[in-house]
Amino acid sequence: MDKFIVDSEELWHHINDLYKNKGGVYRLHCFSSDDHQDVIPVHRTIGADPDGVLYIGKADCFLDRVIELKKSLLPKYKTDTHICGRRYWNDMLYRFRMQFPLERLCVSLVKSDTPEESEKKELEEYCIKFGEIPPLNRMG
Repeated sequence: MDKFIVDSEELWHHINDLYKNKGGVYRLHCFSSDDHQDVIPVHRTIGADPDGVLYIGKADCFLDRVIELKKSLLPKYKTDTHICGRRYWNDMLYRFRMQFPLERLCVSLVKSDTPEESEKKELEEYCIKFGEIPPLNRMG
């Protein structure tokens, strides 16, 4: 599965080229190094998540929603239109940001005709597998 660097100037073009106005589920991860080969595993209550999922979200249109995510994460945009970005920049999560640096954050996309159902299913499966939801998601 392709992963795209959030801070990339080409992010919009990659999404547009591959998905146009399609939507589905997107996941936030963090590469372990600047070579962008492997992600950092995320240690959870019941084992480690080798896919390093930090957040699972849904998008009716990847172009719109993932760009909102990007703008909420990157300080140069200074928006808080996406809850994941607001949580990432929470003052209490300084150590989290050191572990998962902004310049290595990446997204993976899975196309779906039913994004809301797909997101719900992925969150449920994640919770069953790891005993909790991804660290930047929240219940309810």
